[in-house]
Amino acid sequence: MSDTPSLLALLTASGLAERAQALDNQMYRLQWGSAFVIVGVSGSALVAIAPIVRRIPEGREAEFFKRLLEYNAYMGGMASFALQPDGWVVLHAGRAIRGLDAEEFAVLVTAVGRFADQFDDKLVADFFGSRHAAGAPAAADGSD
Repeated sequence: MSDTPSLLALLTASGLAERAQALDNQMYRLQWGSAFVIVGVSGSALVAIAPIVRRIPEGREAEFFKRLLEYNAYMGGMASFALQPDGWVVLHAGRAIRGLDAEEFAVLVTAVGRFADQFDDKLVADFFGSRHAAGAPAAADGSD
């Protein structure tokens, strides 16, 4: 028996399958308040990514990155903010999928979702004024 579980098996065993929307067989979308998390497998790694904003606030870059580092410290290694090459600021976590059990999977994915929901609106309000101005994903409830 393989100790490399499938993504669907992890979603099911962790109790997260009912809130997951399949994007394809190796990628799912889950919602936490105003934030969403994309969970997928890349090679031998499981990755959970929550897009936060599409750009960095012009003229306030140092303040913005300082805030992200403070939030990284607050999260204690559970997840971290990153800047992707395409300009998106994301909250993410990942690890090798081999040996991953359902409980650890749930902790990893839920941490990204809960922290993204906790921080996305704060970052948008403090640095952009609106989700639209930030290029942020639309809130699930349709609010800006």
